[in-house]
Amino acid sequence: MITINYQMFGTKGFQLRLRLYQDGETKFINVTKMLKGAIQKKHWNQKKQLFIPSCPFSDENNAMLVQFRQRYDEMAINWTGSVFGMIAAMETATEPSQKALTVSEFIQYVVDQLNKNKHADGSGKGSFENYLKCDKRLQEFCKAKKIKYSKLLITELNATFVNNVFEWVERARKGTGMCYVSKILHSLIMKADKEGYLKAEDFKKCNWFKKPSSSSQKFHTLTEEQCKKFTTLDLSSISKSPLNELYRDFCLFILYTGQSACDAIALRYSDIKKIGGISHFVFNRRKIAEKQAVPCSVPINTELDRIMLRWRRLAKDGYIFPIRNKEKLKTQTTNNGDIKHFIGNLNNWLKKVGKALGCSFPLHTYTFRHTAITHYISKGVPVIYVSNMMGTSIENCEKIYYNNQGDTASRNKVLAAMKF
Repeated sequence: MITINYQMFGTKGFQLRLRLYQDGETKFINVTKMLKGAIQKKHWNQKKQLFIPSCPFSDENNAMLVQFRQRYDEMAINWTGSVFGMIAAMETATEPSQKALTVSEFIQYVVDQLNKNKHADGSGKGSFENYLKCDKRLQEFCKAKKIKYSKLLITELNATFVNNVFEWVERARKGTGMCYVSKILHSLIMKADKEGYLKAEDFKKCNWFKKPSSSSQKFHTLTEEQCKKFTTLDLSSISKSPLNELYRDFCLFILYTGQSACDAIALRYSDIKKIGGISHFVFNRRKIAEKQAVPCSVPINTELDRIMLRWRRLAKDGYIFPIRNKEKLKTQTTNNGDIKHFIGNLNNWLKKVGKALGCSFPLHTYTFRHTAITHYISKGVPVIYVSNMMGTSIENCEKIYYNNQGDTASRNKVLAAMKF
């Protein structure tokens, strides 16, 4: 008889696995990534096999554990073979059908797989919305070409179909969405290749959309004068938003830390560590957390302290800013909807501010990250230190972020050096 139960394991934080045991044969299945919230060991009741009420998302996590374990319990009732054999049989049974899977069903299968990846706070890693948008575009394309999309199998895709989609996007939609349609179609084909539905080799010569080799925003940075003006700008004359001061402090926070907006929103007081007697933000970037070998370390200056002190009483659940909280994470219907909503409104606000600052380009949140990197390098901070602060490579600092046209300090050094 196979014995099945959950148990904690490891020494680094809370980790949970499903244990299947029979006659000396043991199999473990890690379920930690399926759980939501910042869970601690004290939240788990081993005897009752559930999370106590004080655990974040306890009801949701307990329901997930019951549902996940149920299929193994049901399979084990009449199973007479080994633990390994039972799991192998279950994996075979749950694999998507090679013959019956349509393109739309395969997209949903991919979305379901993506939704299993969670950050520690319970929010999803990455984004699946573009897969759903691509699904709609393909449906529109098939309708225009009188193809029954609901019956189009993933195995029926070919290079001609893909190129026809690109031509339709260019002609019928005037190129709108070409970037994400191409990117998602390529991703779907690579995943279908991995699942054995298609051969990626057959699609190599498709007219895939290629981004410019360097960032089109490379030279969009603020000057020192514009940064100073931004700190003292009379915002009431530009916008009537009640969030004027929050928007400004949030942008200044990015200017000093060089963070992306989504990382700043997700930042918590628990991310503050003492290094050499100085407080630092120590964190992994949400975008590349699994690939990041060394965490970002950003020293906290007096201006960052001022911003944190100002918003601490309004922020909830340990977050630096009053933007994200546990309740929003629990109730939002869109993956990372709180982040997207805030950044969208902030970028609209920045368009007005950009005009007041005399910007010759649309001002966006990423401008402050570009400005931070350019400014730190121009002041002589070693590029390797800047790259670690920003959670990017030295190559990306040069290719994507650093604006040599905005580096007036280095320009002036060059002018002064050429005197004989």
